[in-house]
Amino acid sequence: MTDVSPTVLAASYAGLVAVNVVYGRGLFGVRTNAEISAAYPTDVTPSGATFAIWGPIFLLEGAGTAVLASGGDASRMALVAGPWVTTWLGECLWQAVFGVLPVPQGGATAGRKLASLAPAALFVGAAHVKMLGGALALVGGAPAYGLVGAAVVDFPTGLNAGWLAAASGIAFTLVAQQVPPLQPLATPEAGAVLVGALTAYGAAVTLSLAGCPAAALGYAAATAWACRGIASESAKTPPIVKTTAARCALLAVAAGAFALAVGALKR
Repeated sequence: MTDVSPTVLAASYAGLVAVNVVYGRGLFGVRTNAEISAAYPTDVTPSGATFAIWGPIFLLEGAGTAVLASGGDASRMALVAGPWVTTWLGECLWQAVFGVLPVPQGGATAGRKLASLAPAALFVGAAHVKMLGGALALVGGAPAYGLVGAAVVDFPTGLNAGWLAAASGIAFTLVAQQVPPLQPLATPEAGAVLVGALTAYGAAVTLSLAGCPAAALGYAAATAWACRGIASESAKTPPIVKTTAARCALLAVAAGAFALAVGALKR
């Protein structure tokens, strides 16, 4: 059983929301994520509207926290409370280091930028791994399929894990831009390869989550949403990346549909 108490889970969620409100609204003089992202573009950064996915993630996780912390689903509490809390910590740490990036970036040295970008990439990657671990735990350990648990625990677990994978790709590219030996990995061609690789990885993960259909659906949805944002006309991405992302969005949808079919056969 998890050693995360309902109080710790609820307090962790409250802290996550507070941190994101501060940086989302630019309170206390901090720069917003939108301002910083605009100053640090990459060839794989989706349109700004794509980042609105954080809204559903946080809302659903809030509902899930209410259900779990109230004792409404002890089995899922044991499986995902730990991964959720650890992931939220990683997301908050990412926000803390990303939020102090120098803007505009032209006035800062590569070393100064890497001092924020490298740990930011580490934190977002670690957050992805922890949330994915929670999703995989649901495959073998979730109780009988139920609408509430599926909607506010399983689905957002997969959704957050999938989105963090996409965010990890952006974070890696930002680091590569600042390290001369890695700069070939930040070109449009490399960006297209990265999108394809993350989508292939996402498809494999989605299929591995077939035993927990809602988590599989969430992961596939996040992957498809990220690809759609990269391929959108408003995204400042090169044509080769847009074309690849548009095709990858279809692959993500297909993987999700297949995982749901497999999950239905297993029930």
